[in-house]
Amino acid sequence: MTIDLSNQLAERLSRLAAQQGRDPETLVEEAVRRYVEDAAITDLKPADIAKTQEQLTGELTNLPPWSSEPSDDAT
Repeated sequence: MTIDLSNQLAERLSRLAAQQGRDPETLVEEAVRRYVEDAAITDLKPADIAKTQEQLTGELTNLPPWSSEPSDDAT
């Protein structure tokens, strides 16, 4: 994945990396990883998930049973 940073932000990250004695690329990788982890699905409540699954089950009644084997009509 490529992330384009403004020149100002790139300079700030380079200074921060230098202050910490770290490689700028490693610093950015860690920052992005932490952001993604924090932004991951953490605001869902288990009850909401269960309710949605129940609603979807009612809508998907005409589907054939799941199988790990490919079906004959698969394209």
